[in-house]
Amino acid sequence: MRVMNASGGSIFKAVIGLALSAAPALAETCDFTQECFEAEACSETSFGMEIDGDQLIMDAETIMVSTSGFETARISVGSSSSAVHVLTRQTGGEARYSTHIFDGPLMVSYLGSCS
Repeated sequence: MRVMNASGGSIFKAVIGLALSAAPALAETCDFTQECFEAEACSETSFGMEIDGDQLIMDAETIMVSTSGFETARISVGSSSSAVHVLTRQTGGEARYSTHIFDGPLMVSYLGSCS
């Protein structure tokens, strides 16, 4: 005997659908090719990070972030003992990461993409 829910689908399908929708998002990798320091001209670079849930994972440190956004963009913001970190990524993959360093203060931003 097959158990049906009120909309005519099986309870099994409904439970599987809920389980899949609650699954954690897959980690994203971001690669940045341009670095902009303060008001100086941008220059080529090779810098990367991973976004895994509520963390920005870089070689030097891991930053806990809060993420929000809209259909067209996601924004992750966090802080460490030395800086504020902001990552903005568009649904097409384009990304900007900036860090506002307390000592100075100084600002460095990176242009690239996340996937």
